[in-house]
Amino acid sequence: MQLLKRLTYRRVVITSARLLGLRSILRKWYYWWARPRDGIVLVKLAGTSAQFYVRTPEELRLLESAGGAGGEQRVLERLVTSLKPGEVVFDVGANVGLYTVLLAKVVGDGGQVISFEPEGQTYAHLLDNLKLNGLTNVRCFRKALGERSGQAKLYSGEVIGGASLVHTPEGKGPGEVVDIVEGDQLVLAENLPLPRAVKIDVEGYEYAVIQGLRRTLAHHACQLVCCEVHPARLPADIKPETVGDLLRSVGFSRIDTYPRWDKTFHLVAYKEASLAG
Repeated sequence: MQLLKRLTYRRVVITSARLLGLRSILRKWYYWWARPRDGIVLVKLAGTSAQFYVRTPEELRLLESAGGAGGEQRVLERLVTSLKPGEVVFDVGANVGLYTVLLAKVVGDGGQVISFEPEGQTYAHLLDNLKLNGLTNVRCFRKALGERSGQAKLYSGEVIGGASLVHTPEGKGPGEVVDIVEGDQLVLAENLPLPRAVKIDVEGYEYAVIQGLRRTLAHHACQLVCCEVHPARLPADIKPETVGDLLRSVGFSRIDTYPRWDKTFHLVAYKEASLAG
């Protein structure tokens, strides 16, 4: 079973399936074969464990990524091991709550996770997973963060967590209109606690999110940012290296890069006071 799972995550298999137009069919077959019969997956990472409902092939693949498949484990593990009870985390682009739930367990009742997920059905699944794990230290907003407040169309994607505000992914419908709010403005309006860490996964909208959170990120309380960068989805005037430059401009002096198989990559950024050895 583990051998077949690893095979389905190999780049050549994924690329071949996409070129042959078989990706959707194979993903559904894999879900039928690998899904838990009770509809719940147990995720264990760095001494922390949580349960998650699995309703779709995409959700199954997302949750498997915490075990090393798809390149998510290193960054998630870095966050889990960097945080302590009582601290605050922002999860921007929370999806169904893989990061939110695990980090909420790490920071405990004295800490808090503030989560942002604009897509309606995904937001509902996030709330279900919080209830499944009995968590009361998470505050959720059905909003996208951006450079300025307003509304925009969010287009669903074919891949895990693939909804994007940047453009319409291939093969999907017209999307839904969602609220966007400038992050710093929301922090003030809602009197949110300042985070020690911020995770960002917004499918090409990352530069706008960071611009809207500049004051929050520049505050000395914020010491760690984990940001997934999607070069193919960035606006035409934004280069991948520009995202790192923006983080440096608000005080993050060390940035580690973790490439992924699909040409996206994670940036893990630290301020001087929190540099890892």
